[in-house]
Amino acid sequence: MADHRGNARSRAAAPVLAVMLALGLVACAPTPTVAPTSGPSAGATAEPSLVPTASAAPPSAVVTPEPTSISAAPACTAADLKASHDLVEGAAGSRLTTVVLVAATACSVDLYPAMGIRDANGSDLVGSTTTGSGRIDLNPDASYSSAIRFANWCNPEPAFPLSLVIRIGADEVGVTGSSFPDQGDLPPCNGGGGPVLEAGPWEAVAP
Repeated sequence: MADHRGNARSRAAAPVLAVMLALGLVACAPTPTVAPTSGPSAGATAEPSLVPTASAAPPSAVVTPEPTSISAAPACTAADLKASHDLVEGAAGSRLTTVVLVAATACSVDLYPAMGIRDANGSDLVGSTTTGSGRIDLNPDASYSSAIRFANWCNPEPAFPLSLVIRIGADEVGVTGSSFPDQGDLPPCNGGGGPVLEAGPWEAVAP
């Protein structure tokens, strides 16, 4: 009977010993270590670069002067020039015509002509207003035209026929052709300010 009880105690103690042995082995096992990573920590901030970067300097503004228009031809005299005018037309209270100019020699005149109107007695009725500047060289083998507008006549009727003239310095070049305008066809009065005579720039006439 004693042998059977001894064997029973031995069999009951065996599992307990096995568990204790296993726990002892685990306690003696070395704790694994984690190798540090070689990169910077998440909270680290990158150091600013101390090497200056070259910035492209803006190109300096180069101012190119505009060419000055200089006439190569000598100034025309009244004796060098001849002029005539086209038909007279009416439009929007104005009287219109075109003056054609030719030169006997190579010379230059103002780009915008100074025009005038004289009556049959030679009285000066109105002069053109200058609307531009510059000069133009005239070729004796070409002709040049300027558009003329006459408007706002509020004065008494002058002595007809009326003549256009081109003023060249202190001289004048008479413009041949019919009266500008004809008798009874003066432009209507559109208010104060006096009569208006305008001349466009000289332009070469296509051959």
